[in-house]
Amino acid sequence: MKLHPSSRPSLLAFALLLSPAAWAQSDLVALHPCNIVGVKAKQQVEDLQATCATEIARGDVQLVSSDLVRAFLDKEAKSPKEPQGSCARAKKPSECLGKLAAATQASRAVLITVDPGPLTRVSGLVVNAQGEVVDQKSIQLRIRPGQSQGDVTRTAITRLREQLTLVPLKIAPLVEQPAPPPLVATPEPSTGTAQTTPPPPTQAPPEAIAVRQSPLRTGRTWKTPAAYAGAGVGVVGLGLGVVFAITGNNAMVESNKFYTGTNLPTFNQLGEVVSLREKASRDRTIAGVSAGVGAALVGAGVYLWLTDRPASPAPGTAALSAGPGGVSVHVLLP
Repeated sequence: MKLHPSSRPSLLAFALLLSPAAWAQSDLVALHPCNIVGVKAKQQVEDLQATCATEIARGDVQLVSSDLVRAFLDKEAKSPKEPQGSCARAKKPSECLGKLAAATQASRAVLITVDPGPLTRVSGLVVNAQGEVVDQKSIQLRIRPGQSQGDVTRTAITRLREQLTLVPLKIAPLVEQPAPPPLVATPEPSTGTAQTTPPPPTQAPPEAIAVRQSPLRTGRTWKTPAAYAGAGVGVVGLGLGVVFAITGNNAMVESNKFYTGTNLPTFNQLGEVVSLREKASRDRTIAGVSAGVGAALVGAGVYLWLTDRPASPAPGTAALSAGPGGVSVHVLLP
């Protein structure tokens, strides 16, 4: 989803940024050109790469445009003589794939390695935009009589695609269970004999009416100061979460400016795009942590304040008694 540069975040946008669903990027997958091992013929390499890309794109996998992937790899090329770079030849392939996912605005990047032969081996590496390895699997198939190398390779890649976790798992929303029906009291069966309730006995009027006042001194425990302190720190944490959410959203808006319309970032601008995407991801993570900690502290403060009880009152009460013979006041000093 692209944001217009002139748009301003609203309160709804702040709430979405603080929710876990807003931290995740799109479900697009950046497919690195398949790494073909042990094949020197250029035409055969291109045929195997085309077969690999076709099989990975089947199903519900949405791939990033190959032009964006090639632009990133051209920028990562180690020398001008090399027309295109490759994460497979990098010192840290997972780090290279993480940069590829961030630069192409994808949630994950995938590198498939194919080693054709009588015993065809196919392996897959899935990395998220932070450079963390999400999944890694490898399978091998032997060519049977009457099978071609292309058929075996296609079958192996299809099986590998079914086993790899290419897109983030979807979590089904919780369904609120309906409230149980109210209980209806069952009347007791009648015995056929009417029962009468005797009237309450009359009491003689008291000779004196005693009025006791509330304790002279009351207080609260340590929970009340702790509640105020926790709630204050929690409010500060929520404020920091909103600030980092705004800065992360602004960084993502700035990075999207390079993809307006049909324009693509140049080689010199890809580094800035990657830096803005990393800042947006980092700020959103900090915003989520700050908001979570702040909400927890505010909740703890409210709980302590509600559960606090007055301390035992110190001795010191007063009582007023009135009767036919007069009125008396009794005071108990501490």
